[in-house]
Amino acid sequence: MLRETLVGLGVLPSRYTWRNPFKIVEYGELLHGIDIRKTDVVLDLGCGSGPQDLLLARQAAHVVGVDVSTTEIARARARAAAYADANNIEYLCTPLEAAGFRRNQFDKVISFCVLEHIANRDEVLSVVSEILKPGGLLLMSVDSLATISDPALIAKHQRDHAVHTYMTPTGIRTLLGDHGFGNIRVWPIFRSPYARRLFEAGIRSGFQYHRYRKFGTLARLTVAEWRHRRAGTGMFLCACATRLS
Repeated sequence: MLRETLVGLGVLPSRYTWRNPFKIVEYGELLHGIDIRKTDVVLDLGCGSGPQDLLLARQAAHVVGVDVSTTEIARARARAAAYADANNIEYLCTPLEAAGFRRNQFDKVISFCVLEHIANRDEVLSVVSEILKPGGLLLMSVDSLATISDPALIAKHQRDHAVHTYMTPTGIRTLLGDHGFGNIRVWPIFRSPYARRLFEAGIRSGFQYHRYRKFGTLARLTVAEWRHRRAGTGMFLCACATRLS
């Protein structure tokens, strides 16, 4: 009853219920200034358990999440079913290239830290280019770890999280340009020394954050990022690109 009331009041779903403060900041950074229209059909590539889709579905006409993990898709469907305003969300357990989406089906494709985990990224981006409408937007974040200098920590992160490639701004621009995207904008996030130390601790401990104590961490992370907003490198990269006609 409480959940239904909070959903009805618009308090839930909220990114501030997520436990990982990095994900809270990442969502805000990637979607900042992006107009999700009421007519938009949005694809979430590598959706995982899908908490971000509940937020996207508040703005878009329809959200489709795809992921190869049966466990994560089951969690995403259960999460969506718990929210009264989530009836415009659809989940598919499939690789993108096997999903059978129509050409020009989507207005926007969004991906949160997924591309670096995909071995056949050229094939996937070719599909993304095909299923996006001309003028449609690709929004994505990727791991960079450019501010971490400890090779042992990077190797542990790569091992634990099945990272194929840590991305660079030049690499992203080249990759997207090769697949028919233009107006490419790439920017770093998690640029502060505090973010680096917190992320390094997360690599060591498994990124476990308390449901409530995470708010203090989030506040400190947000302030630190604002103070270092002009830094040229960060641990993650965000990118926005337009599918050219």
